[in-house]
Amino acid sequence: MSTQFRNLILFGLFIFLTRVPFLFDGFGSEEDAWALHLVAERIGTTGIYEVSRLPGHPVQELIYASSWKMGPQFYNLLTAIISTMGIVAFAAMLIQLKIKNAFWCATALAFTPIVFINSSNAMDYTWAMSFILLSGYFISKKQILVAAGMLAFAVGCRITSGAMLLPYSILLWNIFDENTRLKNCLYFITATLIGCLLVMSPVIYQYGLGFFTYYEHFPIPNFLKNAYKGSIAVWGIAGCLAIAYYITTIIIKRKSVQPVIYAGKNISIPLITVCVMTILLYTIAFINVPLKAAFIIPICPFLILGLALFLEEKSIRNLSFIFIFSCFFLGVNLADDYRGSSQSALALILNIGETKVAIDPLQGLVLADQSKRKQQIAFAEKVIHRTSTIQQKTILIAGWWNATLQVLSKNNPNDSIIFKHYIDEPELIWLKESGYNLFYIEDQGAYNDLRFNKKMTDHYAQKLKL
Repeated sequence: MSTQFRNLILFGLFIFLTRVPFLFDGFGSEEDAWALHLVAERIGTTGIYEVSRLPGHPVQELIYASSWKMGPQFYNLLTAIISTMGIVAFAAMLIQLKIKNAFWCATALAFTPIVFINSSNAMDYTWAMSFILLSGYFISKKQILVAAGMLAFAVGCRITSGAMLLPYSILLWNIFDENTRLKNCLYFITATLIGCLLVMSPVIYQYGLGFFTYYEHFPIPNFLKNAYKGSIAVWGIAGCLAIAYYITTIIIKRKSVQPVIYAGKNISIPLITVCVMTILLYTIAFINVPLKAAFIIPICPFLILGLALFLEEKSIRNLSFIFIFSCFFLGVNLADDYRGSSQSALALILNIGETKVAIDPLQGLVLADQSKRKQQIAFAEKVIHRTSTIQQKTILIAGWWNATLQVLSKNNPNDSIIFKHYIDEPELIWLKESGYNLFYIEDQGAYNDLRFNKKMTDHYAQKLKL
């Protein structure tokens, strides 16, 4: 075993162990994480593929379907393993490309708060990131068909991963010589497209070409929420300040990009091009649909790589420590009693618009997400306990609690009550006329109105008293 391989294994073991304490609180803080389990169970029991949400995530959905009985800890464990593989692949790719500070760059990626959070839940974000980085590693090894396969798997986890076809083609163009670059780029593009067609075939077979859309969502949030999701929710306060500082330093001091010699050629400028293009592509995608901070995850490794091409080892090391700090300290977190996080005694509670937030020096983004998961489970179990004695046929508008309630209520089923996501007015009228009692959870009545852009829920349903 070479020293380099041993170091990669030890590094991966360290990263994996940091995730272990966060694997035990349900499927995650997103409703979609719980919905994934429900879909996996239906696929596993019926043998019929269905998406957890459009445009489909068949690689992850089918893997979960084959092991749906294993429970949330197993789902989260799979994510932790796959995420660790991607982070190790990032380090290995940088080593292969002869880029300095590869392990510090990978450490910074591992402890980017949004990456840490999503490497210990059931969501698909870091699955896609990992296959993207595995593809990058095999590109650095000039193993084109394997790289294409990895990128196709990334698309099978999140279809937006297909955007990496362009930056990676540019990288390939520059690492091969003039006589073979066109042929190899065409191989890569063709193999990737064929691979994407294969991995997405279950979705295409079941839904036709109309699958290429996104599930309907609420109106886009206001600018402040979007700005938070695209910055502090990704890197933390300290992380954002550090990134801004280093980018400003690079500009003011006019730092030159460090030479990266690969196969006798300086590929530093092509690498910068790949980083900038990736950041732009996914920034545009986020601006178009700025619903979740995790949509920024594909940017994270390439922003870190871009900085590493200009900064010395001390700066990259400091950046890593600042990201670690942001995971566990000085967080800006949702302070909602039911779906937000708990707060320490030192937290400063503020109302920003209609949202209550906590600036908490003792609880960073990762710890806040863990407490959020605990609080959400506790609230869902409270709702289940409250509805367990209902004997009349009842519909409960559960909103974003729907999947969590469906999963947790399997331990204490009540056939008299049906949990529903949101309900439009014609269905509310039909249910009322059919003799159902209609209730909604907490503020989900207002969100039901917002979902259908009509004030009507209180006319048909009443708030469930807890």
